[in-house]
Amino acid sequence: MASYSSYKKITTDDLADTAISSTALAHASRTKPTQQWIYNERGHTCHNCQVGSCEQANGKCCLWTVPAKVTRVTFEIWSGGGGGPGQTCCNCCSFAIGGMGGSYAVKTVTTAPGCQYTVCAAGTWPCHYSHTCEAAGGCVSYVNGFNLSNFCVQGGCGGWMCNGDAWGRREMGSGCATCNICGSFGSDFGISGTGGHKIGHMGCHCSGADGSFTGTAPFIGKMMGIAATEAWCSCGCYTNWPAGGGLPGVSSYCDNWAKCCGAGMGMGGSGVVRITYA
Repeated sequence: MASYSSYKKITTDDLADTAISSTALAHASRTKPTQQWIYNERGHTCHNCQVGSCEQANGKCCLWTVPAKVTRVTFEIWSGGGGGPGQTCCNCCSFAIGGMGGSYAVKTVTTAPGCQYTVCAAGTWPCHYSHTCEAAGGCVSYVNGFNLSNFCVQGGCGGWMCNGDAWGRREMGSGCATCNICGSFGSDFGISGTGGHKIGHMGCHCSGADGSFTGTAPFIGKMMGIAATEAWCSCGCYTNWPAGGGLPGVSSYCDNWAKCCGAGMGMGGSGVVRITYA
């Protein structure tokens, strides 16, 4: 006698794309979502390396094609983090504020198999061991294609160096988003990264200011800090990947013993894109 298990079972290849609508399927019968990440491989491999190169600041762009039977896709994008500053003067103590984290946005669209999208995960300021007083910001991440246009996020702002004024501000200000401009466009939801900051200090001008910190990107990555209490100088040496703000450099020794080597990391972390579909 034939059993139930001996009957031919239907596979997804036996069904036309529109044979059964999504509303007719029970939740458990749907295909599990698939995720694909787009990012600069160098940034992923070397984000905690104490070696830096301009290649770590690169982004990555590609053309992504919608797989068979996919009719809905969600794009999440993170922009590049702002760079970390150094200093331009010698023999004066100074503390810096790290770069701002990259911004985030998400957009879900209806699509069709075979449709193509241009996907770009942002790069960032390609400078390693920066001695400039103000670092440049990160770059833009974006996705364009069928049912999707003007979807992007602005890069995080660069950090700020007091450049001798150790009593200067402790937080990097921002307006509605990064650098007083809107952080995201064309999204269902968007949010900016946090700004860098430094903690308070006591005593002799620079003494007791134990750390300066980077900003972070929303929902991903980390905050990094650099500590220097009565140290001649500390340089930002690590790339804060993904999408994190760049580390600053500090020169904290009191009186005229401060040195010129307080270089910031320069580059922030490069951006990433996550594609989710089922």
